[in-house]
Amino acid sequence: MKSRLNVLSDNEIEAIHRSSVQVLERVGALVRSRGALKLLADAGAKVDFEKKLVKIPSNLVEECLRKHPSNFTLNGRVRKNDLPIADDRMYTHPTGGCLTVLDANSARARSATTRDLEDLTRVVDALDNIHQCGMVIHVGDAAPQVRDIYTVAQMLRNTTKNCWVTAYSVHNLEYIVKLAATVIGGREELRKTPLILCGVSPTSPLELSEDVADQLVKCATYELPISILPCPLAGGTSPVTLAGTLVQQNAEFLISHVIVQLVNPGNPVLYSARAMCMDMRTGVSAVGVEFGLMSVAAVQLARYYDVPSDVYGLSTNSKIMDEQIAFEKAMVGLLPALAGANFLSGAGMVEAGMTFGLEQLIIDNEIFHLIFRAARGIDVNPDTLAADLIEKIGPAGHYLSDKHTRKYYLSEHYVPYLSDRATRADWERAGSKDIVGRARERADKILKEHSVEPLDRDVEKELERILAEADKELTRSRIE
Repeated sequence: MKSRLNVLSDNEIEAIHRSSVQVLERVGALVRSRGALKLLADAGAKVDFEKKLVKIPSNLVEECLRKHPSNFTLNGRVRKNDLPIADDRMYTHPTGGCLTVLDANSARARSATTRDLEDLTRVVDALDNIHQCGMVIHVGDAAPQVRDIYTVAQMLRNTTKNCWVTAYSVHNLEYIVKLAATVIGGREELRKTPLILCGVSPTSPLELSEDVADQLVKCATYELPISILPCPLAGGTSPVTLAGTLVQQNAEFLISHVIVQLVNPGNPVLYSARAMCMDMRTGVSAVGVEFGLMSVAAVQLARYYDVPSDVYGLSTNSKIMDEQIAFEKAMVGLLPALAGANFLSGAGMVEAGMTFGLEQLIIDNEIFHLIFRAARGIDVNPDTLAADLIEKIGPAGHYLSDKHTRKYYLSEHYVPYLSDRATRADWERAGSKDIVGRARERADKILKEHSVEPLDRDVEKELERILAEADKELTRSRIE
């Protein structure tokens, strides 16, 4: 196995773990769900039901850490898109939850529509370096109470890849599960063939809302894989020091993990850390080198617990496709990749996840291509060392026509889809297009030519019925 990038020593990882356990044992966390509180109390945690404060003994944390699987599979609607999760596998997915889409021509953001979601999901389905589909945008032309449900329905229609989903509420989660079960062939089949990965986020600092705790319980009851997403903001909702933020983030992961394993021992989970820093000048979350460093640390902590990792990779604060977006994404994406992250997120992200860009999604597919090549490193064996070949060719020869060159060129060298390597004269003759223009052309080609395997007609009818039921219960009933 190739060596991996580490920013923490083994002793430092141990110190973060011990400090996190100490926080849970001495300080505790707010858990606002009575059902989750009872679950924890029955397992030996110290629970103040009036204050909703839970203090978890270290032995309970350690016991639950022995229960999760280290390897499992996230399934696609078609088997070629299955994602076996193992220590040496790296996958990617888009950023999720954006409210607006970027118009590359005007550099302005506008409200997202269902048509945008359909197009973006189809493009995700076609891209070879994007392995999982996320809720890239929440459509603005659906009622606010059901946008997450409508978004998932469009995802299931427009991709055959595994779908990373988040629900607005535990009630909405029920509808999302109904949709996924309908597509995959029923609740039991969804349990055996998890078409969706459920993302659930604690609230920093050290709080699980009633709905978040109930979603953890519900997902574990359905035996669905869960992406635990602590999102501390260093200097705002967590200590300003990176180590302190890592301790708090880890404590938030651990209490969520305990609840999941108490409900369903052996339930698959991912350590999906999203720690960022607050820019004290603006109050916004800042993408910078510290973000990349904490992502590497999160990968190391996940490996310490023998649980898969999912971290933000291609993140940026830039509002347009400029030099800032390029260097921020490349820097914070490459660091956790070299550490061995199982999932890198952020494809398509603009404006710290507020906006999604179609052309940026295409460009990010290329950045991931570069990152994968870098993470693979250099393969050294007798054939790649090529000593015999160098002896055969000798001084003043060339290797262009040798079969060794033909054998290894495509595997050893990064060959770009979009990046321009032509001479200036050839580039000008081809129209002097920049990378955004070339990305737009590729997106147009995908949308024109790429087709997604359609759902069965009866499945489509059931999806429509579920959407109508959700609309009636969650939207109209509240208006009345």
